Amino acid sequence: MEKYLIDLIDRMLDNSDRDMFPFDSSKTISWNALREAEKLHNPDYIPQLITFIDGEKNKARRGRAYFILAHVAKNTVDIQVPGYLVSRVAEEKNAYILCSLLDRIQYLKKPAGTDLTPIFNAIKSKDRQVNHSAIQALKNSDDKAAEKILLDIISNSNDEYDLYYANVTLANIGTKESLP
Repeated sequence: MEKYLIDLIDRMLDNSDRDMFPFDSSKTISWNALREAEKLHNPDYIPQLITFIDGEKNKARRGRAYFILAHVAKNTVDIQVPGYLVSRVAEEKNAYILCSLLDRIQYLKKPAGTDLTPIFNAIKSKDRQVNHSAIQALKNSDDKAAEKILLDIISNSNDEYDLYYANVTLANIGTKESLP
């Protein structure tokens, strides 16, 4: 992987300046690196980041690579990356990394035919944060099964947050079938 991407990941994880006084998060190394990552649009980074993610054992570094990859995909309107990121949902066991990954997925277009099964399974999680992030990850999905899952949540859940996130997501992907 390019030295630039490794350096960016390291800067995104850098907390060496947390003792500044007065503390201003917008002046930290990590905050500036995150803002830099949000602007990346080089499609050549996509295969490098995928290879990195597939082999990286450190969850924090992998999490930052997901962040970069999702932003590159969003900025280049890549249609392959969303399917890859969705497939990684089944691989992640750390709730924090999983929620962050799901939160990134919600902003990416997921065309019909994208296998959303890992997201559907995450919706069943007993961890409420994972569950709610998974519901929101269905935003920008063209798959009718996503709408059906959301309608099932609305019909069967008593959890006010499940209902809220399902309705917000349906407002993004719902068809006329959602109106009743």
